[in-house]
Amino acid sequence: MVLNKSYNHLSELCYKYQQDKLYGEEIPHSILLKSQKRFNLLTEEKAIAYLDTTILGSGKNGIFFTDYGIRYRSLGGKPGNISWEEFINVNDISLHNNVEINFDHEKVFLLGGGSNYPATLFIELLVCIRDYLREHSIDALLKEHPLPSYTTTNELKNTCTLFEKYEEAFEINNGLVVGDHISEKTNKKITEHFNLPLNNRIIGFLSTFSLKKMDGIIISEDGVYFRETFVSLYYPWYVFRNLPLHLSLDELIVGKNNIFHLTHCNMENSEVLLLLRNLQQCAHLMHKDFANSLNDA
Repeated sequence: MVLNKSYNHLSELCYKYQQDKLYGEEIPHSILLKSQKRFNLLTEEKAIAYLDTTILGSGKNGIFFTDYGIRYRSLGGKPGNISWEEFINVNDISLHNNVEINFDHEKVFLLGGGSNYPATLFIELLVCIRDYLREHSIDALLKEHPLPSYTTTNELKNTCTLFEKYEEAFEINNGLVVGDHISEKTNKKITEHFNLPLNNRIIGFLSTFSLKKMDGIIISEDGVYFRETFVSLYYPWYVFRNLPLHLSLDELIVGKNNIFHLTHCNMENSEVLLLLRNLQQCAHLMHKDFANSLNDA
């Protein structure tokens, strides 16, 4: 396998706690353009994750996790920050009035103003990062780890193909199309609907709502996307390989209690879960083999 990308533990933690409007690697360009001016990010500072707390997703207010620390701006407030060196020493991280984040009993910033992200979950994420820093170090939190290219083999595509039921002549399928069975027109529409980077090739697409054919699950070179009304999630393979997944009636529960509906999916719910878990196993084995190859080098 050839070297593709890298990741750090901070980005991995943020992805594990992902819900709508908490962005990891794919922070919208429109938000990043305003970040230096609105949040006082340094030119050389690396933005690792961002929680948008605005109603319309403008990104004017929110919380950045960077290689410097945490930078924030609340509705009507000025930009503030706390470095990782300072954050290690915060003993009490608490929530007041359902929106107010306090560090050692002092108000730091607000999650209100439009954020749907659960405040208690955000507290849990902050505590998790703080505890990791105390147990390890800032360097360990931000150290870049190399990643394999998950598409140098056909394992992911072959796994999808096992679940595909496609008869082109009769236009019959179970909602899953793989590889060349995805028409150029459909590929373009999906890419636009999911806001995929143009260099992230689609391996397979499962439509989960026949009336909105663009809603569903994308299996791509870089990871897995989930998209429906009010739900937009992306998990790179290094996170998806260990992501909690389970079914509850006609709902797929993804990660930290993200609900993805399968009521109108043509594929059986149990088959959807099995497909995703098989993809997890593929990604896990490729990741493990790559790590072993680095250790043997």
